[in-house]
Amino acid sequence: MPRTKRSMTTVVPAYIARTQLGSLLKEISQKRSRFIITKRGKPTAVLLNAQDFDDILEELDPVLQKSLKTASKEHRAGKSVTLKDYLKERLTRRAG
Repeated sequence: MPRTKRSMTTVVPAYIARTQLGSLLKEISQKRSRFIITKRGKPTAVLLNAQDFDDILEELDPVLQKSLKTASKEHRAGKSVTLKDYLKERLTRRAG
């Protein structure tokens, strides 16, 4: 899924977020905007696109982090192959 350009995060007081929730959700959906909701001037919550939230959770996943570290080490050690070479090898094995 191609990513669209994200707009900046906007700070919104809770009383405005309450009355404008529909508009905020529309902007999140259409423009991938993000909002920090404040209460008495202090950040209390965040409104963001569900896919962005899922991406954040995925990045925090310890299993994924371990996998990325392993892949990085293998790449630095020269144990990686390009996708083109991998597919070529797979097709050769299938044909032979």
